[in-house]
Amino acid sequence: MPSSGAAMSPPGSHTGWEMVHAALHSPPMSDELFQVTHTKIQSFTRCRKQYWFSYVSGLDWPPSRDTPAAIVGKGVHRAMRVLCETGYPEDAEHELDVYMRMPKHELTGPGTEYHRLAFELLANGVAAHESIVSEDRYAELNTWVRSASRGITVRAAIDRADRLDAGHWLIIDWKTGRFDLDEIVDAQLDIGHLALRTSRKLQNDTRVTAIGWNLRSGVQRVRELTRDDAKKTVDYLANLAARLRTTEEFPATPGPQCTFCDWRDRCEEANDLERVELTWLDDDWERGAEPF
Repeated sequence: MPSSGAAMSPPGSHTGWEMVHAALHSPPMSDELFQVTHTKIQSFTRCRKQYWFSYVSGLDWPPSRDTPAAIVGKGVHRAMRVLCETGYPEDAEHELDVYMRMPKHELTGPGTEYHRLAFELLANGVAAHESIVSEDRYAELNTWVRSASRGITVRAAIDRADRLDAGHWLIIDWKTGRFDLDEIVDAQLDIGHLALRTSRKLQNDTRVTAIGWNLRSGVQRVRELTRDDAKKTVDYLANLAARLRTTEEFPATPGPQCTFCDWRDRCEEANDLERVELTWLDDDWERGAEPF
């Protein structure tokens, strides 16, 4: 595999591409399953060049950018995990306090608006936790779901899972941003449901309530899911995986998302985004067509 210093590019730029493509997109062997995650799917949908960098090129991933929003989100998620584990708010508060005081997190340290926001979100999380009555609960289930017949392995992480009673489970994905995109939350919950139903060997008639719960706005995105929904989810993922395996073109889709892309420093399109003008709009035929 090339090192992180290699300057590989999508097809058309480097002869080494053909070897990488052949290795990573060859038909699966009997014991080789294509790995599918929510993040992987979103990367392909958002920008195929980002997907190529992350999952096809073989390059080492660059370090994630520690933005204040990301630090707050990670800190609150860690605190909510501890709260689910012990049930004691003071344990969660201590976890968040230590995390936010780390030297590398000085942008969100004590006295900052982000620090105040983090503890406000945790307080909302404590209230959410106390509103849930369940027989048992699990924090941060991280598991794989294998389907050899479909040639895929699906990885899913669930922030919290509760057994409400013998025939009813609850899964929650905590959100901390200003807003959420409904379709992305839905896709995340569907994959989480698949993982829960498989890992906990739920009965066919067991129903699952899946919630994307925003601790900032209080908005809850609720889905009621059944065994048939899980089957259709894995069928969809298998069909999508077949497309991912055979895709050979990975054009960039530059836009606002480039600001937060970890691969931006290696992407010409992202770096040209602010300099490129739509000069083709000045052509006579374009003015006549009035496309915008």
